[in-house]
Amino acid sequence: MAVGGRGERERLPVEETPKLGIFGSTRWRPAVGCVTARSAPAAPALAVLAMFAAVGVAVLDDYGVSVDERRQRGLAVVAADHVFGDGALLTGRDRYHSVSFEAPLLLAERLLGLTDSRAVHLLRHLPTHLFFLTGGLFCWLLAQRLFAD
Repeated sequence: MAVGGRGERERLPVEETPKLGIFGSTRWRPAVGCVTARSAPAAPALAVLAMFAAVGVAVLDDYGVSVDERRQRGLAVVAADHVFGDGALLTGRDRYHSVSFEAPLLLAERLLGLTDSRAVHLLRHLPTHLFFLTGGLFCWLLAQRLFAD
């Protein structure tokens, strides 16, 4: 806007000058019709999560034994022995590792009276897969929160 007919632009006071970001505005705005984290429907993500859960349960018998499976179970056994009187946990190699995931699995194994190693490993695989899916769900929820517009 011209002031006094000299063709100069009207200057805004410093307090009213908009602060420009990298792309020329104070906030990024998605293009019209763009799918954002807030506008994305949750149904497809939950459908993928349900599909992974169904596949995990369907192929439960085909799971192999991971490299550290015996060691992780051994850690839970040492921790359980420590709780009931043996002090080997305090001097063992894995004394700094948490047993918060392993201990309930060992408890379930002992309550069900499982002695066969195949049955023990199958029992451990289902909660491990469900724990993975729970982590995936919370990762998706965190991404929804972080990338909301």
